[in-house]
Amino acid sequence: MEIEAVREKRPYLGREDRRRVLLDKAAEMVETQGWSILTMSALAEQAGVSRQLVYQHFPNLSSLLAATAMTVFMNTAQGTEKAIADNRNNLRQAIRAAAIVSLDLPRGRGDALWQLLSGTGLGSPELEFIRQGIRGTVLTLWEPMFSKLTNVEDATSARAMAWMLIMAFWGMRQMVRDSLITRDQGLDELDRLLGRVLPDSF
Repeated sequence: MEIEAVREKRPYLGREDRRRVLLDKAAEMVETQGWSILTMSALAEQAGVSRQLVYQHFPNLSSLLAATAMTVFMNTAQGTEKAIADNRNNLRQAIRAAAIVSLDLPRGRGDALWQLLSGTGLGSPELEFIRQGIRGTVLTLWEPMFSKLTNVEDATSARAMAWMLIMAFWGMRQMVRDSLITRDQGLDELDRLLGRVLPDSF
């Protein structure tokens, strides 16, 4: 007599709790395997649920990618807001504090965010759209401080300067991540760069 394998029953979760579990699994997937791994089917398989259940929470791939990106990005955005708020009159210190936020990220999360910020290895129009949205969010956090402290009245110029410096500290994070320099060396070089680019009063 053949004995059928009994599938383990999922515990009941409310709608919001189930969505959170799915997003946590999606974030784990992109943090360990990159953004290209995340599809509706792959999430269903990794989470041990049906595709139908995934579609109940995310009507399409774009909505799943966007929600996952916000999950991956949220702590960094909060850390950046705090770095700016704690150093509102010192642009150099605010940038350094934000750089430390990026250095303190778990490796996979930092890698997933770097892919979004730099646009490397994304390979889909949905992710490109999300990347531009995240860049806009980051610049919205920084632009007022750059405009105020650098006396750059043109918002486009302030945003461009902010983005270049943000890319500089994320580039430093990648060098630390790849063990090309130590964390202390990275922060020292960032301080040196900021000293050259921003006047002492900033």
